[in-house]
Amino acid sequence: MQQPKTSYLNARPFDPFRRAASDAMRALVKDVLQQLDGYESSTGLRKRKRSASAQETYTDTVEAILCDLICRELEQPRGRVHLSQSNQVLRKASRYKGKAMGKTLPDILKVMSSPEMAFITMVPGKSEFTVPENGRPILTGGTQTVIAAAGKLLSQIDTFGISFADIGRSNDEEAIVLRGPKTKNGQPGPLIEYVDTEETDRLRQQLSEINSYLEQAEIELAFDEGDVDLGNRRLRRIFNNGDFRQGGRLYGGFWQNMKHLDRLNSLYIDDDSAVELDYGQTALLLLYSIERAQAPSGDLYDLSEFGIPTTCRPGIKKLIQASINSSKPLERMPKGARKTIPKTFSLAKVQEAIQKKHPRIAPRFNEALGMQLMRLESDILVDVLLTLKSKGIVALPVHDAVLVKGSYEHEALAVMIDIFRRHTGLTPEVDAVYP
Repeated sequence: MQQPKTSYLNARPFDPFRRAASDAMRALVKDVLQQLDGYESSTGLRKRKRSASAQETYTDTVEAILCDLICRELEQPRGRVHLSQSNQVLRKASRYKGKAMGKTLPDILKVMSSPEMAFITMVPGKSEFTVPENGRPILTGGTQTVIAAAGKLLSQIDTFGISFADIGRSNDEEAIVLRGPKTKNGQPGPLIEYVDTEETDRLRQQLSEINSYLEQAEIELAFDEGDVDLGNRRLRRIFNNGDFRQGGRLYGGFWQNMKHLDRLNSLYIDDDSAVELDYGQTALLLLYSIERAQAPSGDLYDLSEFGIPTTCRPGIKKLIQASINSSKPLERMPKGARKTIPKTFSLAKVQEAIQKKHPRIAPRFNEALGMQLMRLESDILVDVLLTLKSKGIVALPVHDAVLVKGSYEHEALAVMIDIFRRHTGLTPEVDAVYP
């Protein structure tokens, strides 16, 4: 495994959408801006006043840098952030960049890291080129610029008493994200620019409504050690393969990065412990719904009537999921399936049992429908969140599940069943998982 370059150790990507969310943080930003203005005036760096739009961009950029570096320091002391200063990046228009990643960023970083200001430390990035014989230089790699909070900013964190609660997010952050296909090494696909339509406007409005509600919700951790940003609640929908008909799951929110047991044991909503309500057998039910067919009753992964014992269920689930996502017939068991499916049961034998169990949908296996089913699943979950919001119930999404306060378990469960039935015509199983 390739080791990270030294300058990237302890660094994460810059988040240009951090903003002040309290009077204390706004006061800190104002203080820094005043010092930067004084420095520009005394050194003659700025001879003319910025235009109104340029001043707004400048202020937003400084605020984003301060907020994200403070956030990084709260996440991990002496933690760092890396970002690009390339003109190809900063001068390119994109709905995903934000104002802080504009052409004025390098000059602002230079001033903030100057010996007189010393708000940040900065290790400039370096491009690496190769020059073919009688050819033009070709960019082959390099490192991005790495920045961190310096002593002067660190002292202001203490002076102004800044915590995660003082830092929020900009409303300019794009909530509807379109990505291309995954790379060959399995990394997320590149971000794709798109033209807004009535559909994307509708999707964005739905998320705006949900995010505004979550922003005001009473959400706490029973065992908060100060290293979790409880204000990180903004959700995004990420669509895949350059197609708004594929994917669309909700991502973001501090609870999604927590371990399952930690969520259940420490998350409190409105001063009540949370319960997780989880749709079961979703992929198969959604496949039945697009075929307009009724699913068999009982456990859809139970093949015992065809001679495959119930102990094989986890492996059977992996095999079915792989078949739904694959564009061609499987030639071997998917990774991890053999942990519960003994070699006495060949791939062909298990596939034959699956086809007998699900004759109506078996022809749709190996058509790479996984991402299309995920779009339907995510639409259902967004509808669930909006319906629960209309009833005054805070719900936190985790893919095909939601977390609600314990006293709302039965009401939320009924909503989940009703919404699923409206979208698919089928009645789902919803499992409740308790702390």
